[in-house]
Amino acid sequence: MTRDSVQIAVLLLVLVLMLLGGCISGPSRNRTHEPGNALDLFSQEGDSPPSVYISYPDFDGGVDAGNVTVTVLVRNFSVVNRIGKSNRVGEGHIVYFKDVVPPTKPGFPAMTGPGTFQISARTWCTWYNVSQGTHTFAVELVNNDNTPLTSPVIDAVDVTAVQRVTDPV
Repeated sequence: MTRDSVQIAVLLLVLVLMLLGGCISGPSRNRTHEPGNALDLFSQEGDSPPSVYISYPDFDGGVDAGNVTVTVLVRNFSVVNRIGKSNRVGEGHIVYFKDVVPPTKPGFPAMTGPGTFQISARTWCTWYNVSQGTHTFAVELVNNDNTPLTSPVIDAVDVTAVQRVTDPV
């Protein structure tokens, strides 16, 4: 099995567990930007504007400190690997942020200081060595040239990273 196939298998397992967990109890995260009812947001059709929603992390008890993978759902926007190329309406990529406010100034790249953002053409991103404590993870849909969309599209979530203590065997 390749590393990519293992990562995909783990992400699918996480998504299944998240769906099952959602049937038992509601989300306990503190959203810094609420896009509206998630079910309504992702059932829209037609000429709806682009939207992004952080689907993970989102469960009771926070996340484990260390490596944290953020996954998103994107609607009405093509996430493509044309980073740095000319802009095309309705396509671009995602900028993932940790512990900063996503910049939204028109015509300027949506980038912050070193170590606070990652640019990706995937709907997931792993942050390595996340320390214990409360962190804000945010995402922004951007054009191919890294600039915000005309109407910025952002989602953010506050999450507590904890160090899990395991019993010795």
